Amino acid sequence: MSKSITTALSIVAIMASGLAAPLPALAQGKPLGGLFSCDASGGKQEGGALIGAGVGALLGTQVAKNEKGLGALVGAAAGAAAGSYIGCRMQSTDTSRAQAATKKALETGQSQAWSNPRTGASGRVDVVASTYGPPIAGDQLRFERNVRQLASYDAVGADYTVRSTANLRAGPSTSESVVGKLSAGERVEVLGGVPGSNWLLIGRGGYGTGYVSSSLLTASGYGPEPSCRTIAAQVSTRGQRPTTERYNACKDGRGEWRLMQV
Repeated sequence: MSKSITTALSIVAIMASGLAAPLPALAQGKPLGGLFSCDASGGKQEGGALIGAGVGALLGTQVAKNEKGLGALVGAAAGAAAGSYIGCRMQSTDTSRAQAATKKALETGQSQAWSNPRTGASGRVDVVASTYGPPIAGDQLRFERNVRQLASYDAVGADYTVRSTANLRAGPSTSESVVGKLSAGERVEVLGGVPGSNWLLIGRGGYGTGYVSSSLLTASGYGPEPSCRTIAAQVSTRGQRPTTERYNACKDGRGEWRLMQV
């Protein structure tokens, strides 16, 4: 039922975005407050789910015929704009706490928790990933022999230092063969991040030399501001099971966060 309601509401968001001034592709969605609103519900919206799926697929195809990874991301985001199912479960006294926690998580990149003893509602906003630009096509990078090339990589916006001796892998998995080592304290060049994971592609002289988990590295604090984040928002209300929904959040031209469900 929750997925039907959320998908239905995405149709309204897509149609509305077409009437407004266009925003960057990954920033088309509802403002932060839209996550906590309760716009609509009921069976009338359920019929729009198939339309939303079709619109998302078509948009993804048209946006990036040669960039299938980017096209899929844009299509999925446009096909499921931030819904209001979470907001429909919350009382008005909960929303300000939840919205403040979400905004802080987006601005700082750190997970945040909130609770309201008065209503028994609580929640948590976890930052799953941050990106610093459009995806990087794998064929635009150069690789050392035996290092696996992926279709695309997330842009990375910070410098990294190795925490302790670490293995470089031929691919983004501990089951991949070891192709090199990193020394503790070594400052490394990161060419990109593996989408949907904590693995990074390490480079040397512009060539990809292997993959390492970001948990083995320390990121510097002087990189550029991320333009997008992926968050998992969990809400628990009295008498109902906890719900977790995932969103892409990107800044628009005014620096405001806009969210789309993924």
